[in-house]
Amino acid sequence: MPSAKMNDVDITTLATMQGALTSITDEMSQVVVRTARSPVFKLAKDFSCTLCDWQARQMIQGDAELPVHVGSIPFVCRAVAEAYEGDIASGDTFLCNDPAFGGLHLNDVALLRPVFVDGALLFWAVIRAHWLDLGGPSPADLRRAQSDSYGEGIRIPPLKIIAAGEPCDDVMRLYFNNIRFPQQQHSDMLAMIAAAEIAGRRLRAMAEKYGIEVTKAGVEALYDMTERRVRTAISGLPDGRQQGESWLSARTGDDHKKIAAEVTVSGDRMSITLSSPEQLREVRNSPFGATHAAVGHAVTIALGLQPPFNDGLYRALDIDYGPLGTITNAQVPPAPTLGCTTQPFCEIVDSVRDALSKIIPDERQTAGWGPAASIVLAGIHPDTGAFYGHFHPNGGSSGGGGAAHGADGWSGVGSENSGGAVLKEPVELLEYEMPFLVSRLEYRTDSGGAGRWRGGLAVDTEWEPIDHEQTARFHGTIDTFPALSVQGAKSTMLEPKLGQRNAIDPDGSVRKSGGASRLHSMRGGRLEMCPPGGGGVGPAFERDREAVRRDVINGFVSIAGAALDYGVVINPDDHAINETETAKLRAR
Repeated sequence: MPSAKMNDVDITTLATMQGALTSITDEMSQVVVRTARSPVFKLAKDFSCTLCDWQARQMIQGDAELPVHVGSIPFVCRAVAEAYEGDIASGDTFLCNDPAFGGLHLNDVALLRPVFVDGALLFWAVIRAHWLDLGGPSPADLRRAQSDSYGEGIRIPPLKIIAAGEPCDDVMRLYFNNIRFPQQQHSDMLAMIAAAEIAGRRLRAMAEKYGIEVTKAGVEALYDMTERRVRTAISGLPDGRQQGESWLSARTGDDHKKIAAEVTVSGDRMSITLSSPEQLREVRNSPFGATHAAVGHAVTIALGLQPPFNDGLYRALDIDYGPLGTITNAQVPPAPTLGCTTQPFCEIVDSVRDALSKIIPDERQTAGWGPAASIVLAGIHPDTGAFYGHFHPNGGSSGGGGAAHGADGWSGVGSENSGGAVLKEPVELLEYEMPFLVSRLEYRTDSGGAGRWRGGLAVDTEWEPIDHEQTARFHGTIDTFPALSVQGAKSTMLEPKLGQRNAIDPDGSVRKSGGASRLHSMRGGRLEMCPPGGGGVGPAFERDREAVRRDVINGFVSIAGAALDYGVVINPDDHAINETETAKLRAR
């Protein structure tokens, strides 16, 4: 029988196949949420599901997944396929987290399961999820002093953990005997395996419905459709070259590191070249996989493209990560990369955004989100006497989203590495799971970047540990640079836009973290996380006066902030606008 060609697949079939792929990834997510044990899985959803084809190309990159997770999955899938070429069977399952093979930081572990149809390898079901502990000197250690990849935990190259349905018990014993939460993470891994198994059933059903040849032709057609969308969007831009930059803040002092991007548009192709200083002897280095994902995310936003995305997204892009051994193309080993999914991921996005803001039309301008503020809690559980650890999205992923031309930014959505996909845990469930009590969760006045369209507000979180001592570990430096604002947006009141982390002792004294990477809190004390707000778009003095007034009434902007940032004078008694004084301020 002759092979089906791409133009033989009608548009209805293509739309149905696209919908099926989206539904499969959605169902995978539901399986994990409903069966996993860790709060980071079942409450925060810090994982992403995706599907690859027979050549390890990505078939679906959905709109509910983390951009940092899915952007580099094809590298990992190809690495596994190449490492086990000729030795891949139905029922096999693989793990990989090694940055040298397209991994991110070690905690983001990819689980891959091949899907066979009529004896042929046709698909891969892939889940990448944040595993709380990978060994190392302490739970999810984010210390500034971590100077190489060997101290971060266990690097997993492409590794078969289930062979034809039979678990490789010796491999699993080696791994689980070297982490702190083996039962919990083993259960989470089983949830990932279950999701991949469900995906396999659905994919086989789809291939059996349409036949292998039509299925392959349809997948190729979906790639081509995405490629055409990208090329059409690029063709609408003027040819030329522009520079952009952002800054990775120093831990101490003012030795900040510049992340530079050069974007070149030529016809229907775009080239992005990054440059950065030599890789650091601390955790804020980006391996090529994380950098690839950051660039792809920045480009899709600037081009106004809507998900779902697939392999066609990158066909019109030429990405140069910079010389090997630099911050944006870290060599692993020896470079530590534990921070790569937040910093410098967000700085890479902003450097490309800055360059593209000089190319794209005004109506597609977007501002940067609040700099990443990840935080991990650890201690000894008072009920069990065992280690506990928790990646705390409510505390660290509640920064403000950047504004867009024509719309204010979303508030409390986190940083751009997640794209808002990491969920905020319900406080009651979180307190049931973890030995601490959340005492405050509220928007911070004046935290959104000023602009004609205001940046999203940050959400401050305060919690009280009920164990003897709790350690908060983090790597993002958030108290130096505000979120990137564009199109002439500028804030006068900078301090509320920045982030900070504090320990409040039982006597009420406050210890600020500054550039340090950890804080301790004793029983009776509290920890406070104040993430950064999002950037603004357009001159702040052009913001609608009534919008400023509503922000003041709602507590989003203070009366002082309205005058300083927006040139709008509000009467504190009745919140009326003082038109005379406002006119004077805005005339300056």
